[in-house]
Parts: sequence; C-alpha cells; structure tokens
Amino acid sequence: MSQTNQAQAPATSSSASSATAETKSRRIKDLIAVNFGNTLEWYDWTIYSIFAPYFAVQFFQPDNPASALLATLAVFAVGFVTRPLGGILFGAYADRAGRRKALTVAMMLTALGSLVIAIAPTYASVGLLASVILLVARLLQGLAHGGEMGTSVTYLVERAPHGRRALFGSTSWVSVVLGTMLATITGLILTSTLSQAQVGEWGWRIAFGIGGTLGLYALYLRRRLTETDAFEEASQQTPTQRSDEHNAAPAGPKRGLLHHWRAMLIVFGLSAGGSVMFYTWLIYMPTYAQIQHGQDPSSALTASLIAQAFFLGAVLGAGWLGDRIGRKPLVIAFGVAFIVLTIPIYNLVDGSFGRLLLAMLASLTALALLFGVNGAVWAEVFPTKVRAAGVAGPLSFATAIFGGTAPYINAALGQAGHQDWFLYYLIGVAGITLVTGILMRETKNNTLIRET
Repeated sequence: MSQTNQAQAPATSSSASSATAETKSRRIKDLIAVNFGNTLEWYDWTIYSIFAPYFAVQFFQPDNPASALLATLAVFAVGFVTRPLGGILFGAYADRAGRRKALTVAMMLTALGSLVIAIAPTYASVGLLASVILLVARLLQGLAHGGEMGTSVTYLVERAPHGRRALFGSTSWVSVVLGTMLATITGLILTSTLSQAQVGEWGWRIAFGIGGTLGLYALYLRRRLTETDAFEEASQQTPTQRSDEHNAAPAGPKRGLLHHWRAMLIVFGLSAGGSVMFYTWLIYMPTYAQIQHGQDPSSALTASLIAQAFFLGAVLGAGWLGDRIGRKPLVIAFGVAFIVLTIPIYNLVDGSFGRLLLAMLASLTALALLFGVNGAVWAEVFPTKVRAAGVAGPLSFATAIFGGTAPYINAALGQAGHQDWFLYYLIGVAGITLVTGILMRETKNNTLIRET
C-alpha cells in the first residue's frame, strides 16, 4: 500500500465513524423530541380530569356545582369522541405530507388548547361563551391526541435502527406514563401547597399554563425532526406508481386501507385489550380503590406512582425481548395472563396500600408484555404509503370504544352490584387480543420500506 493510500485509510475510517456517531446522535435526539411531545400530550389529557372538580364552576353555571361538574366531564368525553376523527385526519396527513409535519401540527394544537384553557375567561365574566371556549379547546386537543399516538409510534418505529424497532416503539408508552405521572405529581403539589379555594379560583390555571408553555418548547423540538427514510423513499416512488395505470397496488389512501383490512383488524385487536387494561389498571384503579374500598387518596396515589415507575422499566424490557424472540410470543402471553389472572388480582384490592400496589404491579407487568411490542407490530403490518393512517384509525377507534368507556362500565356495574360482570368483560376483551396474537403472522422480520 502506498503512503498516500495509508494516509487516506485512517481518514476514511475516521470519517465513517464520525458519520455513524452523528447518525446515532440525531436518532436519539429525534426519539427524545417525539416522546417529549407525547409526554405533554398525556400530561394535558390527564391534568384536565384531575382538576375538573376544581374549575367546573368557572366555565359552567356556578349555582349548581354538581351540574357544572357533569358538564365539565361531558366536555372531557367529547375529547374521546373526536379522537377517532383526529386519528384518521392526522394519519392521512402524515402519509401525504410526512410524519414530521403531522407531529408538529399535533403538538401545536395541543399547546394551543392548554394555553387557551389557562387564560380562558370565566362563566361569571362572559357567560355561555366561557363554556364554548372550553369546548373548542378540548375539541382541538382531542383531534391532536387522536393523531398523536399512531403517528408518533409510526415515526419511532421507522426511525429505529436495525433490530431495535420494538424497543424504540415501546418508548412511546414510557412517554405516555411519564405524562400521567407528571400530571399526578403536579396535582399533588398544587393541592398540597394551595388551599382548596385557591386551587378552584386560579391554581388550576397554573397546571394548564405549564403544559402549554412546555408544549411550545416541544413544538420547537418537533420542527427540527428528521423525516424517516421509509417515508422519503415512498415519496420518491409515488410519482412513478401513480403514472402506471396498470399498477396492481390499490391507488389512493382509502382504497389502500381497505386493501389492508387484515392489518387494520390486527391493530384493532391489539389495541382493544391494551386500551381496556391500560385505563382499568393504570388510570382508574386508584380511584376504584378509594370509591369502593375507602382507601386514603394519598395512599392510593402513592401506590399508583410506584407501580407506574416500575412499568417504565418493564415495558422497555419487553421491547428489548420482543426484538429478540419476536412479537407473537409476547402478545399471546399478554392475553393468557389477563385471562388467567384478572379475577385473582382484582380481588386483591381491598383498600390497603400493599395489596393495591401488588395488584397494580402484577397487572402492569402483564400489560408491559403487549406494550413492549404492539407499536412495532402496528407499523410492521402496513406498507409505508398508508402506515400512519392505518395505525391511527383503528387505534383511535379501539381506544374510544374500549379504553374511554372502561372506567364508566366498571363504576356502573359496581354500583349495580354486578362487579363480576366487569371482570368477565375484561377477560373477554383479553381474549380478543389473544386470538389476534394467535392468528397474526410474526412481523419481526418485515421490511418497513415497501409499497405493496
């Protein structure tokens, strides 16, 4: 080898190493930016339910506090109604304009909604207009929230390095739980440092102001995201495909989604079990322990925070495992676990700190099995040109149907003296996910950059 070649070899190696390090750094920054925004989406979503009892009379007729609270919760429910629409709209936009643009718009709407609520006038000052402003803000957030999860998971999986798609996809659930934890901690701090009157008059605005302000920073981060290679390559192929009148692949996103109905059923089947267990065990269970068993609120919330912190590690571990042994085994294990354990772990809850913690740890461990791999499966069953819409649509519908209604069904059946019916309902939905896992093909080795 000549002296010139000897001199060039180390330089070339150093340049390649530098490029690789830069690529890894950029990928990690993108992962953080997406998940930071997702955390704030769930913070805003959760903070509303935490402070609804405090600000209800600020936006609705203050002469009847009970009616005002019901109206406030009805506005919260409207957010669930608009989530499927948001999933469809943002998914289609992400498939046309890019994942980065869709995630940026979703974050913009979320931040705007929180800031509007934080500074919105009261019923006492503007009358019915206050209620309308709150409703519009929640509609915007519901639309954004519906498009956020499906699009963010699609982005994370497409940006993942080789052999790490499940792990990268699982980080979206870490950000979800971090958002609920951040909201819970914010609620604890404000309610413990301010009087109930202060929280009701102006303290709740601080919580929304925090979400809106951090949302603006998240918006800045998302504007700097790198578009995924899968979308960029699909975009370059699209003109050729559209010009070919004999192309066998279905044209247009609508026909494309219908063509991939099996993939949509897989997303729906996985999301059904995941959403009902998430809202039952992670969101509602501390409230259930307080209402049905008289557990002290601080005790229930502390147990919940500990269990959620454990879940963060468990879901990442499941994602790591899913990249090694495949997605099917973990999906099946999730279904079997909840079919076998739902009744025993539910009966553990008796109002004590230790038993609630044990029940939540057991249930969230089983939930982590699914959440460690479901994001990867969602992305892997669709071709690039319909992936975001294909994930966001069924996911949003399943969440609205099974997740959003779980606390209400639980409470209604409990008050009617049929709590065991709800347990059978949970087992039935877990069965849907189990059957989905058994029938679906392993997706671990599917390529993401494809069009048919």
